[in-house]
Parts: sequence; C-alpha cells; structure tokens
Amino acid sequence: MNIAVVGSGALGGFFGATLADIGQEVTLVDIDPEKVKAIEESGLTITTKDGEKTISLRITARTDEVGPVDLVFFSVKSYATLAAAQSLPPLMGGETLVMSIQNGIGNVEKIASVVGKERVIGGITAHSFQILRQTHIRYVGGAGHLHIGMIEGKNTVRVHKIAEVLRKGGIEVEVNEDIQDYIWYKLLINTPINAIAAITHLRNGEMADSEEVCNLMRIVADEALVVAKVEGIRVLMTGHPVETCISALRAASENKASMLQDIEAKRRTEIDAINGAIVERGEKLGVPTPVNSTLTRLVKVMEAQYAGS
Repeated sequence: MNIAVVGSGALGGFFGATLADIGQEVTLVDIDPEKVKAIEESGLTITTKDGEKTISLRITARTDEVGPVDLVFFSVKSYATLAAAQSLPPLMGGETLVMSIQNGIGNVEKIASVVGKERVIGGITAHSFQILRQTHIRYVGGAGHLHIGMIEGKNTVRVHKIAEVLRKGGIEVEVNEDIQDYIWYKLLINTPINAIAAITHLRNGEMADSEEVCNLMRIVADEALVVAKVEGIRVLMTGHPVETCISALRAASENKASMLQDIEAKRRTEIDAINGAIVERGEKLGVPTPVNSTLTRLVKVMEAQYAGS
C-alpha cells in the first residue's frame, strides 16, 4: 500500500515507521525543514518495550512531490487541520482515503470540506507516544484498540483492507460504523485530563493520585457529558468518564499529557479542539460550561506568555 503520512510528530512518525518496517511504501510529509533534513539523514528511531529500531523513511515538505497515494494518514495538530487539508489534492487519486487520527472534534469535518466526506476515515487511539528528539520517538503505553471508520456511509472493503495492513504491523484495530461516537469517547477522556495537566504540570500518575484533581476532572467531565448528550452522541462509557480517565492515567503513570508536553516545549496547544470545543458546542446548544471555559482561558493565558518570544 502506498501511504503518505501528513504530520510526522509522535503519532504520525510512529505509525509511519511501523508501516514502513513491514514493507509498505511510506512517505512522511512535514513542514518543518529541520525535521525533514534530520529524518532524511538519520531515519526514525522507535523505542518500545521490545527494544529499539531505526527505520529509513522517505520524507518531504511538499505533497506535490509525492503524487497520488492509496491512503493519507493524517495526524497534524488540530489547529493546523484546515491548512494541512488544503495541501492534500496532489495526494488524491481516484480511490484515495484520508484517515484522521487526531485529538478533539471538528477535524474530520475540516478535512471533508476539502476532499469530500466519502473519502474521510475518522480514528482514535488511546496509545501514548513521546518525541525524545526529532528523529526518536518512544512508545509510552496505553490501552485498547485503534478505532477507525468512515464518517459518511458504510465501511467499505478498502477500509477493512487498511485495518488488515495495520494489524500486520502489530497494531490492534477495530472498524466501527459509528466512529463519531468514538471520537467523542476520546474527547470525553481528553477534556478532563489535558487542560488540568497543562496548568498543574502534574504527570499522569500524580493526577490519578490527587483527590482534588480527580474531583475537578469530574466537574469538567460532567459539563462535557451534558453537551455530548444534547448533541445526540451515544456515550460509550458504562461508568463515569473520570473512572476511564483514572485508568488511562495509571496505564501511563510516568507520562505527561500531550498538552503539558506542548506547554513545556512552548508550543501552541490543542485547547480549542478539546475544552474549547466543549465550550463552543455548549454555547450553540444552550449548555453552560463555566469550568471548561475557565480552563480554556487559563491555558490560553499560559500560551500567551511564550507566544512570540
């Protein structure tokens, strides 16, 4: 399968290297010229519990240097989704599909506005990765499957073929018809965790061990739950989202949430697609979200301290 990975951060880099290692034709696309040069020269080193491996990969900053592919694995930060989606046309052949594996909500709709709903696969994963340097990614841990599914219509034979290719790389995959419910499932985990981690600078295990943090997460999740239910989302969790959050935090107890990693690296965060998205949907639906609004504003204040510095 000919695959372009748009966004070679921790997630895109890991999946790109994993697929290349099993013989798929993979090209990474990244707008950072320093990263392009580093990966061209050194390849990508992937560290897992099974050891360390360096994989040579083709990488470019321009989609028009790649040509049409079978699959675009789309994993840019949510705030860059529309701009990155607008670079997709050179990659699109007659049967090309675009699979979004991103945090937050609204991403698949932005991609679909460029390539069409019938070409977009939504996806979520609970696995965690960490960039140690531009050419080195460490798998931190996590639980559960990679969930994928078409955002419009039934899943086709081509979607199941993609799932089989991923499974050959050792990735557990589940194909779902109701992928929007799974995207919201991930949002209901990210919303209580990420902003609080970014503000408190606590590691996952420290958050799970703090009664005050857990109580705050519950309030944040309660607001998000009301928005989800009014939105008509089928909530997949049998218990309260915070119970799932605590399990996820303990599963990668030494890890730092992605938003905390962004704050520490003085990068823009995905707050607008996570807590900010709950606030935005709440305003449209008439659902108050005061705590999510406060967390969103606090993270933006933190970003403003280093923006432009």
